Amino acid sequence: MTFHPMPRGGVVGEVSRDGLAEPISGDGLAESTIVSDRFHRFMRTWATGITVVTTRRAERLFGCTVTAFASVSLRPALLLVSLGRGSRTLAAVQEQGVFAVNVLSEDAAALADRFATMPGDRFATVPHRLVEGVPVLEEAMATAVCRVHSAVPVADHMLVLGHPVEYGDFRESRPLLRFDGRTTTARSLSSP
Repeated sequence: MTFHPMPRGGVVGEVSRDGLAEPISGDGLAESTIVSDRFHRFMRTWATGITVVTTRRAERLFGCTVTAFASVSLRPALLLVSLGRGSRTLAAVQEQGVFAVNVLSEDAAALADRFATMPGDRFATVPHRLVEGVPVLEEAMATAVCRVHSAVPVADHMLVLGHPVEYGDFRESRPLLRFDGRTTTARSLSSP
């Protein structure tokens, strides 16, 4: 295996007095196309689950497909979702202060595509119910409704930390995955 050095200035943020990371501009985030291509290829080697983050602002429902999702802490329980700064879902999450994470099962690929690409009302014909004022998808294999704990700007995304306050039913199923740039299932990854 050949290793390729990263350019100098790989730090993406500095911690301010209030404990939040602040994005760095200039050399710290300047990348050549070659580095970006390698980073993209590197990230395609990591299989990740697919979720739909949902929220509501006034009477309008918002949601988007998210693969950047992780557990941050057990005590207190905190999870993290990464949302693009230009996302309407992010704007609604910031205003509402509450959101749901809907973990998708292997039979929900159409939902992942719908919430990633469909313009207009993404919730039309999608069974859902309101919990703590935000939509929870009935087809999800697991759900957590979270209150926003904090948000950290990093480059072109916002890392939103949420404290779960409600959990939906857990369905026995295999997760829907994103691997090598495509939507797939655990069963597909394990087959020869």
